[in-house]
Amino acid sequence: MNVPLTSVSLLQVLGRDARSPRWSELARTYSSTIQGFLAHYFPTVEADDVINETLVALVDKLPLYRYDPDNKGHFRNYLIGIARFKAIEQLKKRKREADLRDGYETQAKLAWEVDRQSYSVDLRDWRRDAYEEALRQFLADPKISTRDKEIFRRVALCGESPEAVAAVFDLKRNNVDQIKSRMVQKLKALAIQYASVCQGTEAAS
Repeated sequence: MNVPLTSVSLLQVLGRDARSPRWSELARTYSSTIQGFLAHYFPTVEADDVINETLVALVDKLPLYRYDPDNKGHFRNYLIGIARFKAIEQLKKRKREADLRDGYETQAKLAWEVDRQSYSVDLRDWRRDAYEEALRQFLADPKISTRDKEIFRRVALCGESPEAVAAVFDLKRNNVDQIKSRMVQKLKALAIQYASVCQGTEAAS
C-alpha cells in the first residue's frame, strides 16, 4: 500500500480555515488509506460514510492538532484512529437499530397470535382485550421471577438492546435472549388461551 506523504503546510492551512478549498486535497490524499484500513478490519461498514464522518471530525480536531511524528506518531495513524472510532460507532448504531426492530417485530407477532384466532375480518375489541389480559396475567404471575419479567419488559416491550439489559442484570447476551424467548412463549400461550375463551363466549351469546 502506498503511504501518503503528509504536508505539514496543508494541515496548518486546514487547521486555520474550516472552509478552505484544500480540504478536497486532503480527502484525495487519504481516502484510499482509510478505505484500505476499513476493508481489512471493518469490511461490513459503509466505507464512504465512515470516510466522510472522519473528515468532518477533522474540521474540529485539526485546529488543536500538532504534527509531531517523532513523539506522537504520523498523521495517517491519527487519522486511522478517528476512522476506527467512526466505524465502531456505525456498527453499534446498526446493532441498536436491529435490536429495536426486533422489539417491534416481537410485539407485532404477539398481537398476530391473538388476532389469527378469529376467522372474521372484523376487528373486535376482545382481541385487543385478549392481549392486554394475557399481559396482565403474565406480569402478575408469581411463578415468574421479577427479574425475568423486567428483562422481558425492557427488551420485548420497550425495545432496549439485549446488551444494555444484560449489563444492568450482570448477565451474558445469550442469557437475556433465552429469557426473552421463554417469556414470549409464555405470553403467547396465555394470549391464545384467553382469545379462545373470549371467542367461545362471543359465539355462545
